[in-house]
Amino acid sequence: MKRWLLLLGGLSGACGGGPGGDDGPGPVGEVIDLDPVKHLVRASMALRGVRPALAEIERVRADPGALPMIVDGYLDTPEFGETMRDLHNEAVLTRGFSLPVLDSLDGHTTTEMAESLGEEPLRLIEHVIMSDRPYTEIVTARFTMADEIIAKVYGVAWTPGGETWQESHYTDGRPEAGILSSNTFFIRHRSAGSNWHRGRANRIASALLCYNFLDRDVTFDGSVNLADPDAVADAVVANPACASCHQTLDPLASYLWGYRNQLNIVGLTEYPIIPFYVPGNEGRWRNSSGRPPSYFGQAGDDLGALAELIAGDPRFSLCAAQRFWSFMAQVDLEVVPLELASRLQQELIASGYSAKALAKAVVLSDEFKVAYGTSDEVADQLVGLKKVRPEQLARLIYDLTGFRWRTESIADDRGGPIGLVELAKNDVLGYRVLGGGIDSTDVVEPSHTFNATSSLFARGFAAEAAGFVVDRDFAQADAAQRKLLGLVSPTETGEAAVRAQLAWLHARLYAESVAADSAEVDDSYALFAATLARTGDPSHAWKTTHTAMLQDLRIATY
Repeated sequence: MKRWLLLLGGLSGACGGGPGGDDGPGPVGEVIDLDPVKHLVRASMALRGVRPALAEIERVRADPGALPMIVDGYLDTPEFGETMRDLHNEAVLTRGFSLPVLDSLDGHTTTEMAESLGEEPLRLIEHVIMSDRPYTEIVTARFTMADEIIAKVYGVAWTPGGETWQESHYTDGRPEAGILSSNTFFIRHRSAGSNWHRGRANRIASALLCYNFLDRDVTFDGSVNLADPDAVADAVVANPACASCHQTLDPLASYLWGYRNQLNIVGLTEYPIIPFYVPGNEGRWRNSSGRPPSYFGQAGDDLGALAELIAGDPRFSLCAAQRFWSFMAQVDLEVVPLELASRLQQELIASGYSAKALAKAVVLSDEFKVAYGTSDEVADQLVGLKKVRPEQLARLIYDLTGFRWRTESIADDRGGPIGLVELAKNDVLGYRVLGGGIDSTDVVEPSHTFNATSSLFARGFAAEAAGFVVDRDFAQADAAQRKLLGLVSPTETGEAAVRAQLAWLHARLYAESVAADSAEVDDSYALFAATLARTGDPSHAWKTTHTAMLQDLRIATY
């Protein structure tokens, strides 16, 4: 761990600005902050998954007070919108979802279909956040989001020639209630047999309230015959151990009877799918749990009423604060300090429920810029070193090099066209789970530490990107159009020129301001020179050097 902290400059005196700063460690039990530039890097990576521009680094180095204004700019970028989808997928778990029906749609590959269908609720959340609407609209919005695939599969409106993702509406009679009206959400989270929508209700509570019924400390009564539906139905009402959960879970589930338990594909041969919401089924709770719809004791007629009750529940805003901190700080949701979450919750409420304001409050908080603690007790509660997620690494590498790691498969085992697959963002043919991500079905919690597969993933990505960017850059006659090699020509091997280029790379890749004759550049130059001596090929030497620099811990962590 000490070696990793040295990479951040934490133990070398470069993490000034916190207790002690450059004058040494602070009092026992306190913390050492990242310096302003390292804080900028962490904020940029957490919000966008890309490194700050060189001009932004120099601006913050000259004036640390410029950081909030730079962050404001980050909140309006497409990369922040992608980050918001990544964050909320860990709550709704729909990404990678595919329908168990026809494998393909005319004009679209199975990969395109899976990506679009899994994104429906996430695109609505992104749309609310990027439009700076009140965050409560993720459940109260009177629309859904659709692209061409969603429109064809679910039978909703979409206008060709407009935006790829557009506001749209279901016309089957369902109340419009943000992600609670999403076909994808409820098809992904099925309710089979006599579950009676309880699993779906628990997912709603978990995702939106951070309240998981399964985490309640309840002593289960083993005398209940679970094979007897009548015995179970009686137990959830009369048995105190069962009723303690079911008296609130079952009425919440009663809101969801309009949705089919699961998609019935018998006889389905083409899209759009059969109606998934059936208004006439809404009263079926009477013949199942017998509990009328209510929200933790508050009555409400339909999904629209449920959405308003959720939006007005203090647990909703508190959960948002917990999720934003958990995701960006890479700590478990359950260990987010309540005092910190409450403070962020108040920031959200005071801003008129602006998720952008919440995200800004997270990355500018004192807790977020901590590098390390002066005691084990304090260090256990800190942000600490963060590992890039696969989706972040994909954005980072693309921003630095212009490279996307993709492969194309002609057909799957059923003969359907799979199409182009982005390997860092795919779980079937790609490496997202191996890189520490989730597949939203079998792996639902990310890994924030390195292991063999995540290390191999980072190395493979670096090697592919290095070869691409060197060839691409040297094919550009105009050096100003190059991504990483704008200071040398394809045949340049002079030490001074190479060292100047390497010093620039340290600034661009690692946000390090180093001189061309520094010890840091000595190491990079030694690799370049050794490769050049062995091969006699400057291009190959640059590819080797880029491969090493792009898989360095200073790229893979922040």
